[in-house]
Parts: sequence; C-alpha cells; structure tokens
Amino acid sequence: MKASSSRIGIDTRSLSAGPPGIRTYVTSLLAHLPYLDGLPESPPRNNFLWNQIRVPLAFHARGWHAYHAPSYTAPLIGCRPLILTVHDVSYLANPDWYPYSVGSLRLRYYTASLSRADRIIVPSEFSRAELVKYRPEVDTRVRRIYQGVSEEFFPDPVQAQRARQELALPREFLLHVGDIHTRRNVPLIAEAARRLGVPLVLVGRVLKGGEEFRQWPLRFNGLSADLLRGVYSAATALVYPSLYEGFGLPVVEAMACGLPVVASRSACLPEICGDAGILVEADVPSFCEGIQRAASERERYCAAGLARKQQFSWEKTARETEKVYQEVVPGLAFR
Repeated sequence: MKASSSRIGIDTRSLSAGPPGIRTYVTSLLAHLPYLDGLPESPPRNNFLWNQIRVPLAFHARGWHAYHAPSYTAPLIGCRPLILTVHDVSYLANPDWYPYSVGSLRLRYYTASLSRADRIIVPSEFSRAELVKYRPEVDTRVRRIYQGVSEEFFPDPVQAQRARQELALPREFLLHVGDIHTRRNVPLIAEAARRLGVPLVLVGRVLKGGEEFRQWPLRFNGLSADLLRGVYSAATALVYPSLYEGFGLPVVEAMACGLPVVASRSACLPEICGDAGILVEADVPSFCEGIQRAASERERYCAAGLARKQQFSWEKTARETEKVYQEVVPGLAFR
C-alpha cells in the first residue's frame, strides 16, 4: 500500500472550539502525522448529528483506513477501526462535577464510544488505572501515551517583560493555568495567595464551579502562545491544586519555561511531575509551605523542571500514536 494512499481520519472540531488542551493535542498530532485527514468544514451547531451522520459518510467517501476520535466521543455507526482518546475519566469518577443533564448524556455517549473503540489512548498510567477500574472490560484495548510540550515553551525573559507590560502584571505573582471549575480547586490557592500576600494570576475560562472567579482582577483568557510563554516566564511559581487530572499539560509547559511547580499530590500529578515538582497535600497550609519552598529553592526547581520536560515531546506522542494505528490496521504504511 502506498504511503500517499494511507489516510487516518481524525475529528478536528476542537480546532475551532472546545478545551484548549484538546485543541493542543489535535494540533500537535496533525503537525507530526501528515497523513491524518480531518473534514475541512466546521460542524454545525448540532455536533451530535454531524458526528453521527457526516463523519461516517466521509469515512467511506474519503477512503480512510481508520478513524481517530481524539476527545472522548465517537460516531456510533461505521468508522471502524476506531481509535478513541480519553483524556481523563472524571465523568465516571466524579459525575457530580457536571450539570446533571449534561453529565447523564455524557455518561451514556462516552460509555457507548468506549464500547465501540478498538483501541483507547489515555495520557497517563493514572488515567489507565482509573478507566480500567470503572470499565474493566476495556483493559486489553487501552494504551498509555504521554502527551508532549510544544517547542513554543521555553524560558523567555524578553516575553516575560512584554507580558508584564501588556497585562499589567505585578512584580511577583503566583500563576494558575487551565479552565477554572470544581476539580481545579482554585479557591484553595486563592486563599493561600491571600495568606502569603502574593497576587494570583489566573489564565483560563470560567466553567461550572468557578463562578466566583469570573470577575477576578488578574484573570486572562485566549492568550497567544508567545504571551502565555511570557506569563510563565514572569511568574514566581505555577500553583496547581487540582483534585483530578488526566495529564496536566500546564505543569509540563511551566517546567519547560523554567517555572517551579507546586502541585497537589493527587491523581496523575506525582506521575507527571516526578521529582521535579513540589508535591503537597491539597490544603491551604501545605500549599503555603510549598510556595515558600519554591521561592527559596527556585534555581533547583527551575533546573529540575527543565530536565523533566525532556521526557515529554509531541514527536514521541505522535510516534507512539502511529504504532496504535498500525495495531488496528496491520500492514498499513504511512511513508
């Protein structure tokens, strides 16, 4: 089979909408795997019908050899072999974090997608264990593939100065990056920052459970990669008190920018941080202590983070994903 005729379909809806982390995941796969093929048009408002009708028709019309659904859900007809990426299983572990109607619909749709998938990609060993705990029947189909960090993230004092000027950032500040909702546990670091007398900068959307931060004076959303790199480079520490994460992309981005990380000893965060982050219990006194340690041992944790980030690259993610494609389509040649 010629490489030019080998195509894998992939859902690219997240490029125009959806969580930033999933958009980064899809963008990075597209950049490293040129044979991936997404539909050129943006889906209409009814995403569900588009996914169930338009995508299966395209699978045959465009001659795809397999289909990769990179964000939890997949067409429920056709599109086989099917590869599904599940970034975390918080909808199974903590369904009360979601609005009831959405949570109920998600649970049914996610479960049906899991049942159809020939392979399921998860971004950490923690996520693998959680998925198998709640859905043991998928065990042999799950593959752990760590996500990466873009080369756009590195220590950048020039962009740090630009970020300070454009965003009117204080001289010292704590930073949290990511959508603000219940499991991110942001009130904890807000209180820790208040006790320490250090401003807290938030970068991300406000979702369910984060409404109190909608008018936060130092909250930003939609920053360019250059400006976000500047914010990381200017901060005192990344504070990440999340109660549940599948990978924790901001943790790796912060390390790549030479920023010390203080994270909760929860979910996948010990696995992703390794010895390069300051891991503490998810309570205010522990985070206060961890933040003070990050300030007093800054050089040590900057260096450790830069070394740790070498373990994560989108090139490696792409190569391991390609192996999964070859599992479901034996003999498929991509080059």
